[in-house]
Amino acid sequence: MSLSTIAGPSLLVPLGALGLVFGSFVTALSYRLPRGESVARGRSHCPACGHVLTVPDLLPILSWVAQGGACRHCRAQVSWRYPAIEAVTMALFIAAGLAAADLTHLVLLLAMTPVMVALAVIDLEHQRLPNSLTIMLAMLALAWRWRGDGDILSGLTAAAAVALLGALLNVGFRKLKGKPGLGMGDTKLFALAGLALPLGSYLLFMTIAGVLGVIWGGLWRWRLGISHFPFAPAILAAYWLSLVAGETLLERLVILRMG
Repeated sequence: MSLSTIAGPSLLVPLGALGLVFGSFVTALSYRLPRGESVARGRSHCPACGHVLTVPDLLPILSWVAQGGACRHCRAQVSWRYPAIEAVTMALFIAAGLAAADLTHLVLLLAMTPVMVALAVIDLEHQRLPNSLTIMLAMLALAWRWRGDGDILSGLTAAAAVALLGALLNVGFRKLKGKPGLGMGDTKLFALAGLALPLGSYLLFMTIAGVLGVIWGGLWRWRLGISHFPFAPAILAAYWLSLVAGETLLERLVILRMG
């Protein structure tokens, strides 16, 4: 039974508001971390004029809309990335409330979601995946597995096997093609998914990640004309879907096959 059925639709409103707050944090995190700026220290400021931003400037989505997508002080254009990240995070928090099986899984999913969104944004904008965020996501994946089937040893074994295989494939691809294949950052994401997901759900995750990767890569090449694309957003989307609906999807696939 989903948590929203137990608690009623009123739970989704505070979840959406919480998603906006965390989405605003993700916008700052994904901007500062790749630039080596402190996430914990320093007030938010306009990149153009340096003016310190206050509450009227920092209301998620509303400030951007009310100010016409521009800085209230110098009128420099403010990227649409800010309301987009906030809206996506809000939608994912609401979806988590609709899909979570119990309170513990909801809390873990809400903790993982901003980390995954930040990783996806950083990979899109900088083509890198900070180890600090990857390690945090791996720790949360272990907690998810512990609250699931509790088979931590299988999760660690699967993660180690995937990491080793990814490293070997990358080395082989470099020797054959003279360029990297699957990046080590992407390999780490595939490995940490093995920490959280049992075998059936992991195979489903790999399938979804492959399909999304093909679609995403095709769109990237069509839009920008280059073949190399940031794979992490597709991997993370597949991982999130597998966490919230992997078991349900597997059950339906089994029913369809038996029918």
